[in-house]
Amino acid sequence: MKAAVIRNKPRRIEIENVIDPVPGEGEYLIQMKAVGLCGSDVHGFLDENSIGRVDGLIMGHEPAGVVVSCGPGAEKFKPGDRVVIDPQFSCGKCYACKHAWYNICEEGGIIGSNLRGFRQGAMAEYVALKERHLHVLPDSMSFEEGALMEPVSNSIHAVNRAGVKIGDKVAVIGAGTIGLCMIQAARAAGAQTVIAVDVSEFHLELAKQLGADYVVNSRELDPIEAVRSLCGGIGSDVTIESAGFGETYRQACLMTRKRGTLVFFGAASDEVKSFHLYPILHRELNCVGCTGFDVELDMGIAMVNSGKINVKPLITHRFSFTQTGEAIRTVVEKPNEVLKVVLVNDVTP
Repeated sequence: MKAAVIRNKPRRIEIENVIDPVPGEGEYLIQMKAVGLCGSDVHGFLDENSIGRVDGLIMGHEPAGVVVSCGPGAEKFKPGDRVVIDPQFSCGKCYACKHAWYNICEEGGIIGSNLRGFRQGAMAEYVALKERHLHVLPDSMSFEEGALMEPVSNSIHAVNRAGVKIGDKVAVIGAGTIGLCMIQAARAAGAQTVIAVDVSEFHLELAKQLGADYVVNSRELDPIEAVRSLCGGIGSDVTIESAGFGETYRQACLMTRKRGTLVFFGAASDEVKSFHLYPILHRELNCVGCTGFDVELDMGIAMVNSGKINVKPLITHRFSFTQTGEAIRTVVEKPNEVLKVVLVNDVTP
């Protein structure tokens, strides 16, 4: 089969012929139809020292496709079934897994990353995975919508972790793909007021279309004062940080009301600078870490299928997976035009 493979010296994407995966015990062979290009894929590819995106890796952890064949003992799905793939691996035995916190498994990881073990991803014609990774994609949803279920599930998990409730005033810093889904998830959870904070007018305009009551361009306004003002002068009940920089985390701390909740989701790097402790202590903030999702994938599928979350406007560009290198260049070169890139499989079997 053909696959988009990372190669080094120089760093590049090569379309290579690799061995077809063979479904083992309890596994299914799935033909990829659409795969989302995640910001973590782009950042990891651009970083030649990345420990997650290494030479020889096939990236891609946001896939939807069709079951082609079934391995021994694989009985739940049949050839022709349309599926969304949960890319997360878990051991099923550790303390986290016993509590159904599969996203924070001690041995966990995702396909398309070398973190905690080399697992090839979905920027290829086929993948082979066990039943627990497969979820039904309704006929009423496109494969491209299915490819956005991973970020949708992340957004719902963040809102669930935040404990957003009816009447809350919620600020979301970072109106990228996941931030825009968080805005919709917060609204669905009952938020009275949702505020989007970003530096891109393009992203903020989409935020308005998708349910934000107010938008704040932090290049033009002090986001701390703006959010406080929009929330009765005291700040947001919940702030979800999905940008991942020291400055945006500082802003998030100070725009959240005393004893409000701050969700740590954004991670542009493994540490942030200019992040001060006193605003957390003296405002007695409830700080919540968040990564991935545990039980929210089926929720995400249902919410998109019912129209409570709309992902169609997020898809701004489409490429064949054989054009993965060009897709990454487009993301880097046109940040004010690109929101979500979906790679489609146009290779004839």
